[in-house]
Amino acid sequence: MTLPLSPQRIAATYECLRQFPPFCRMKLPSADTLRFQVSRHADRFGHYTRYLGTERHFIVISAVKNGHFNTLAQTVAHEMIHLHQAVAKTETSGAEHNAEFHRLTARVCKAFGWDTKAFVG
Repeated sequence: MTLPLSPQRIAATYECLRQFPPFCRMKLPSADTLRFQVSRHADRFGHYTRYLGTERHFIVISAVKNGHFNTLAQTVAHEMIHLHQAVAKTETSGAEHNAEFHRLTARVCKAFGWDTKAFVG
């Protein structure tokens, strides 16, 4: 059975994760200030983006690649790290996953019992 995704369900997953460490210490914006979208991308589980020069943040999750809640939670968590780096301005130009991203990944995966190799994949 495939998990039926909607922007509201992605937002609910985001808000749920935001309540747990380490996300609750990251000062992430509330879901009502973000935009959540469902895509049909087959080449990625999800992605984070924002309009250049603005604070309009988007988390896009692929319905093709996320068929179970655990996968959805991991994908949203991954994009939350990207969001955190964007808000904190700690992204590295030209690098998708910098050293800080990997440190945060280790912390998140330890807290939730997830495999870091699958998480970054």
